[in-house]
Amino acid sequence: MQVTFLGTGGAVPTTRRNTSGLLVRRDGERFLFDCGEGTQRQMMRFSTGFAVSHVFLTHLHGDHVLGLPGLCQTLDFNDREEPLAIHTPPGTRRTVENLVGVT
Repeated sequence: MQVTFLGTGGAVPTTRRNTSGLLVRRDGERFLFDCGEGTQRQMMRFSTGFAVSHVFLTHLHGDHVLGLPGLCQTLDFNDREEPLAIHTPPGTRRTVENLVGVT
């Protein structure tokens, strides 16, 4: 198992710390926990690639979810065919569907 901290900062990104994001690689799968703004840049910075199989959102604050529409758009532009499983807190599914639908 490999863990990559993509962002551990607060609600506002700084030049040294990004908003929330953590990537876990295990048995050929990649699990992304939270997807704050700038997560894609961090994924490029740390050469993790975008082949994420599951996204887990801990809660719906912007610094944990605002990178998700862009990530979904990137996956679409790269002709991804595999479904992306997005796991949300109870009662928030519709909100996340609307957020991802922005792309």
